[in-house]
Amino acid sequence: MFALLQRNIKIYFSNISGVIMSCLGALISFFIYIGFLQKNLASYWSHISNANEMLDLWMIAGIVAIAGITTSFQALGQWVKDQENRTIDDMKLTDVSASQQLLAYVLSGAIIGLIMQIIVFIVMSSYFTATDHVSIPTSAYLPALSYILITSIAAASLNAIIVFFIHSSTTFSRLSAVISAASGFAVATYIPYGTLPSHAQTLVKLIPSSYETAALRSLLLNPIIKNDFSPNVRKYLVAYLGIYFKINGYQLNQIDNALIMLGMTIVLIILIIVLTFGAERKRNN
Repeated sequence: MFALLQRNIKIYFSNISGVIMSCLGALISFFIYIGFLQKNLASYWSHISNANEMLDLWMIAGIVAIAGITTSFQALGQWVKDQENRTIDDMKLTDVSASQQLLAYVLSGAIIGLIMQIIVFIVMSSYFTATDHVSIPTSAYLPALSYILITSIAAASLNAIIVFFIHSSTTFSRLSAVISAASGFAVATYIPYGTLPSHAQTLVKLIPSSYETAALRSLLLNPIIKNDFSPNVRKYLVAYLGIYFKINGYQLNQIDNALIMLGMTIVLIILIIVLTFGAERKRNN
């Protein structure tokens, strides 16, 4: 299994142009923001102090989560290629079971998603530090890495369930474009969480990566919001920007976000195992 895991990661990063395009795909929202939206949003928020810094940090959290979804999905394209090329059939001659094979693909997708999220975080934070003098608290780095790690596994697991039903590279590439476009809405980055209707907010809360977004926003934005705004304004911004989610009136904190992401990951992995055993049983019959 570990040989297959190593092989998948090696194949992904050996394609330099593919890695660059994958990274650019994750950063397209960043380029759109700094090229077209930043000044307009900042002027709209002109009555708020530190508007540029808040917007920059808000976008970092959202785009990092988007990168986790899109890059882990693209990494799972190797699974589709192996099915299409019948490489999966050759693996049956080894002692690696179907569940171990699938686990290797999911873990490789999670590792690639983790690496790409870190790259996106470094690129964005470096740019905003240089241009807008944004300051990221050093105390936020380790917790942020923990959330990114958990969500990398969750995003790869969710994507694996989707890819499980895809057996064509053509279908995969088309769906990849849909995933890339939809991920920004799924984690409430293209549209602020507070402007969404209640049913859309519920859908957002069904996506594991949205809790990463909320957790990163709380880590990055809390120092500003706590120090520079009154309690009423702070309460409004928390709801509007999606810094904290509420479930049945209970406001989730960072630990709650982590526990929910872990719970979702466990459920997704169990579902993957069930699907794998079901497919194997059907194939053997």
